[in-house]
Amino acid sequence: MRAERLLRLLLHLQTRGQTTVDQLSQALDVSPRTIQRDLEVLSLAGVPVYSIRGRGGGWALLPDYRSRLTGLTPSEVMSVFVGATAHVLADLGLDASSELAVTKLIASLPEGTRREAEYARQRLLIDHAGWDDRRETPRWLDLCRQALWEQHHLNITYGDPPNPPPTSTPAAPTPVAPGRGPFAVAPLGLVAKARTWYLVAARTDGRLRTYRLSRLTSAELTGDTFTRPPGFDLAAYWAQSQRELQASRPSYPIVLKVRDHAVRRFRPTQPMLPAADGWWIVHADLENPHEAQAAVLAQAGTAQVIAPAELITLVHEAAEQLANQHRPS
Repeated sequence: MRAERLLRLLLHLQTRGQTTVDQLSQALDVSPRTIQRDLEVLSLAGVPVYSIRGRGGGWALLPDYRSRLTGLTPSEVMSVFVGATAHVLADLGLDASSELAVTKLIASLPEGTRREAEYARQRLLIDHAGWDDRRETPRWLDLCRQALWEQHHLNITYGDPPNPPPTSTPAAPTPVAPGRGPFAVAPLGLVAKARTWYLVAARTDGRLRTYRLSRLTSAELTGDTFTRPPGFDLAAYWAQSQRELQASRPSYPIVLKVRDHAVRRFRPTQPMLPAADGWWIVHADLENPHEAQAAVLAQAGTAQVIAPAELITLVHEAAEQLANQHRPS
């Protein structure tokens, strides 16, 4: 366990550069005292780690130092060679480069590990596409990537696309960018969620916003460059945005009795309880009463509302109306 932690500590310093003990403690989920001891162990083992004193200090490796790590475990091999997302690489124009890189990596592995890699590639495939395989065309992706790499401002116009995507497409995380434009933004990151691309950027007032690329109606580079905010963490921003989206989503909790083969139509928010004869008590959370009414009616008798009473009335009235409209002549 400690050897694995020391390896993670070494790789963190090698990839992230100068880091404080508190930051290392959070990254490795151990106490600062443990980090201090581990740094001393690395130093005694000949790893050139050194501390920088004073304000803005921390720990770092000598600039030219690189570890030579060749011992990949089978699970690590599978995570590297099976985890690629093909459509994301294709959108970025990196699919051919990715295949070549994988070939080179496999060739460089020891024989036993090479067999593990080939075994995983032949037997496992991660397909992130839905069955309808609908995907937004990332029209402005290349331009956004160029602005991101070169740290150039973009002038964008943001609004509804001419042909709105289907409602099943994942929504953008909050804070959602306002419409109108053109206005200037400083690109800080690109995120591919399922089959939809988003641009994370800073407005001129410093506020961070998320823009769905399919809703950009125009985009162009300006001649102005910007300085990337120090310490900005794209993954942390995205995770926080997802939490804010979930917290802001309208909530309409319901309780149903559902047949076992129809349970998968709902997303239980609590552990399900068995009822008699193949029925289950299911707690779910939808956005509003009308969505809940439609979800229950769509199950054609395999879902029965227990609560709230308002939903029981809505389903009953809609079912009566539907039956009256379809009475045989």
